[in-house]
Amino acid sequence: MEIRLIDTICISTYEDKSRGDVKMLKVPDGALQVQGKGWLVVDDLVDTGETLKAARALLPDAYFTTVYGKPDGLPLVDTYVHRVEQDCWVVFPWDVPADDN
Repeated sequence: MEIRLIDTICISTYEDKSRGDVKMLKVPDGALQVQGKGWLVVDDLVDTGETLKAARALLPDAYFTTVYGKPDGLPLVDTYVHRVEQDCWVVFPWDVPADDN
């Protein structure tokens, strides 16, 4: 794939475990100049699509993919791996407290 550069885009919609306004916390270097052309954006989950809408506005020419996709957010991604129902709560390993034993 000859990928030479990996960066992150950081967007938050939660404050104190409740949904809030979309906040752009970090923008990848060079993103605005190319509008995402030639970029691949990978996310773990698209739910309502609010954060993805913000990412698409910043990187309109990027290719967006996600591991899990819920119906409300699927129109915003180019591809996904698993479709899950809108009311399904996906628990990721990093969301589970570590076992102290």
